[in-house]
Amino acid sequence: MTTMFACRSSWVLGFLLAAGSTIGCSSSDASSSGPNNTGTGGSGNAAGASSTSGGTAANLGGSANGGVNSVGGSAGSVGSAGSSATNGGSAGTGVSGAGGAAGSGAGGGSAGGPVLTGKTEYAPYYEIGSTTGAFNSLVDLHSKTGLSDVTLAFVLASKSGCGTDNTIPGAQSDIDAFVAAGGHVKASFGGAAGKYVEAVCTDAASLAQAISAFVDKTKITDLDFDVEQNPMITDAVNTVRGQALKMVQDSKHIQVSFTLGAAESPNGGLEKRGVSVVTKAVEAGVQITHVNLMVMDYGDKPAGTAMAPIAIGTLTDANAQLKQIIPSLSTEQAWAMLGATPDIGQNDDAEVFSLKDAQDLATFAIQNKLGLITFWNIQRDQVCGKGECSNFDQTNFDYDTIFRTVAK
Repeated sequence: MTTMFACRSSWVLGFLLAAGSTIGCSSSDASSSGPNNTGTGGSGNAAGASSTSGGTAANLGGSANGGVNSVGGSAGSVGSAGSSATNGGSAGTGVSGAGGAAGSGAGGGSAGGPVLTGKTEYAPYYEIGSTTGAFNSLVDLHSKTGLSDVTLAFVLASKSGCGTDNTIPGAQSDIDAFVAAGGHVKASFGGAAGKYVEAVCTDAASLAQAISAFVDKTKITDLDFDVEQNPMITDAVNTVRGQALKMVQDSKHIQVSFTLGAAESPNGGLEKRGVSVVTKAVEAGVQITHVNLMVMDYGDKPAGTAMAPIAIGTLTDANAQLKQIIPSLSTEQAWAMLGATPDIGQNDDAEVFSLKDAQDLATFAIQNKLGLITFWNIQRDQVCGKGECSNFDQTNFDYDTIFRTVAK
């Protein structure tokens, strides 16, 4: 994430944003190489495009012969269910254009937006290799908390040319045991620090090959791209990434989400570079599961500032952005596409995301059927005294206890 999640002391972040917004992340003991929010309030972000005749609807939609009728199309009947999303997603009801059948598309679903399941996905970040937090393995995490969904951080570039590093494959036995016990993992590429795969695989074909090799090696098909570093968030790189992801989605049936910097309301939501990340993916035909906002590091708010209302304002602005980019989206579909990632407890600056903030954000997510809640990071969710911590847990796993209610 644009240094999105909680950051470590090793993070060197801090971005000067336009419109007077500053967002940065450089964590002391608040967290390790997590994400950090950067960005200015920019124009809306894109995530979806209707299909042309016989084409595949980009992002969150299926294809429709005769065109998607959600925007200006002729009245169509409810079509047959689109093909299910990868990784076990249920098939969505497609909407046909005049005489057209509901389309399948790489991730299936309704022709103009996400399938409304009414469920919120909950998958906090788990930092592979962290040895100072509440758990020493994913199996240990599952045993102590019962948690069965996590986001693994992070996939970075190989040190020997175009390819991915061994951070996640190096923990394969632990991952396999977690999955065998009923767990689900998504792998997050990028983050605040380290070299991105896009930096060493600079064309779409080679980047697609590297991502495909990672999928083949780990069997993980639920992928997140936490795009934070300035050189990796240009229009040119975003175009290559989008083209590569389309190739891999077509061949490996991956799910694709983006974790991106966001800005405070008013005129907040996704910052402009994040809009480019999503837009270029949509233009390439990628079907996007979630657009996840880093609701943290809002310019070093004084301690005691209520952070949940700020996060909710950011999400509300992003909802409006999505509906501008995809006019066929309803408000409910836009919420189902959005995610939020706070940095629990003490952030890398003066900001504190308190237990009350967590409760207020969870309540908002439930009421609005937000698509995703995660946080940085689950290892910090413990009372201080045994390694990294949030500084605000009253008992171990307080934040997890609150946030997991969104998935019930």
